Amino acid sequence: MKNLDDFIYQKEKVNGVEVFSVLGIPYAKAERFKMPQMIQKYDYKPINKGIGIRFPQNDVPPFINLFMKNPMMRKEILTNKDKTDENAHVLNIWTNGTSDKKPVLVFIHGGGFTYGSGTTPLYNGKYLASKGIVVVTINYRLGVLGFMPVIIDGKLSVNRGFYDQQCALKWVRENISLFGGDESNITLMGQSAGGLSSSVHMMSEESSKYFDKLIVCSAGINECITLNDANIIANNFLKRNKLSGFDGLNSLSLKKIIRLKMPLEVLSSPVIDGVLLKENASYLMKIGSYSSKPVMLGTTGDEMEMVNNKSWYKALNIVKEENELYEKCLKNYGTEGVILAKELIREYKDIFKTQFKIMEMPFHVTVLNEMKYYSQKNICYGYRMNYIPNIWNGLRGAYHCAELPYIFGTIQDIGIKLTKENLKQMEIIQSDWIEFIKDGVISKRESFNENGNITLYENVDAFSIEFPHRKMIEEIQETEIFRKIMLSFMKGRDENYIA
Repeated sequence: MKNLDDFIYQKEKVNGVEVFSVLGIPYAKAERFKMPQMIQKYDYKPINKGIGIRFPQNDVPPFINLFMKNPMMRKEILTNKDKTDENAHVLNIWTNGTSDKKPVLVFIHGGGFTYGSGTTPLYNGKYLASKGIVVVTINYRLGVLGFMPVIIDGKLSVNRGFYDQQCALKWVRENISLFGGDESNITLMGQSAGGLSSSVHMMSEESSKYFDKLIVCSAGINECITLNDANIIANNFLKRNKLSGFDGLNSLSLKKIIRLKMPLEVLSSPVIDGVLLKENASYLMKIGSYSSKPVMLGTTGDEMEMVNNKSWYKALNIVKEENELYEKCLKNYGTEGVILAKELIREYKDIFKTQFKIMEMPFHVTVLNEMKYYSQKNICYGYRMNYIPNIWNGLRGAYHCAELPYIFGTIQDIGIKLTKENLKQMEIIQSDWIEFIKDGVISKRESFNENGNITLYENVDAFSIEFPHRKMIEEIQETEIFRKIMLSFMKGRDENYIA
């Protein structure tokens, strides 16, 4: 391939600018449970059917969203219209042409490592492309296929989904100039599971060669698994699902594979395999053993509002009385949990809201810790996103992933009545993100390096604030409380995959 015309593309006018979209470009090949091999040469013209392609995953019935009013289950973030294919190692590109070199944004989607696609409507890159950014979204294997350790022919196979992502990053570095992208100015961005993935690539000696700036939304480094533990997990996974061995697993249909029992904690924990990661990622971050790049990271103001529904209160062990809250926190998290609960209930004055604020606290703690480390080596920006899309009259607040429709500009396509505030908010946040993607700085914003402040996006403004609850977090962060809170929500340890 020599230029854009070697690919089949669609074009449309966006904000008066002609934008080209190329969907479903294969970047790698892989047999089931095997490592991906990047495609070096095409013997055919990559087909663009104008539809999305995704890896196998369980669909969420639409009626659940109507019942739960969960923003993560709305049509703009689900992938039901995509074609499902086990060979969905593809990426998607939006560009406004090849006449000059433009900065590149590579986005890794979220979805708890179990669902999602690069062609999720929320991530449509056409609006950013109209503003001079080449946007790339990628697919990677999910669930058991991508992240569960398995033993093949006596050898352990791990991190397959992360290697898929790495292949896509390498492909972009080597080929994005064909689409008008500047191969020397690539920003990697991920949200939720995609944010954790992006953080892993920042700590990977090989992956970090393929991007120049980093944006992490609502995520960060997770503790890694040793090869020994991965081997134990692989065997226990087979036992839990009553499979005699790898042949039994490999012979299952895709429908059965995606329904196997698997704990989220294991899926979201990279394995220290000596190749992708040579040490525990959190240790590499602490000692500064990673390449220096400009970084932006942050969270939304209401991360866990997505599950705030009375029908889930029993399953989430939500209590009704203040004294019950303190008893629960003491039992589950120790005295530090009680300190945290008292601090938050003073602020929010609502027993139910306080409990969801406790559940979301690990998001903020992770971001604070990582800003401290990143800022020691390069410019680092932090943010707290409190802009509220006009969904259900703001019922879920600034929910998990609420910044994405503003960043991508797709807030105008998600079936809500746009307010003047929404449009102004989009203008503010896009201006900041685009400047960072282009230059690695945000001239109007204070970096965390200077005095530890972050940018608060709230109402129709953006301004510097001290990191919320910083003093309290720093007083108790050396305890295991925040990890216990996250584990109690994911319930990963209850599966006993690690004997």
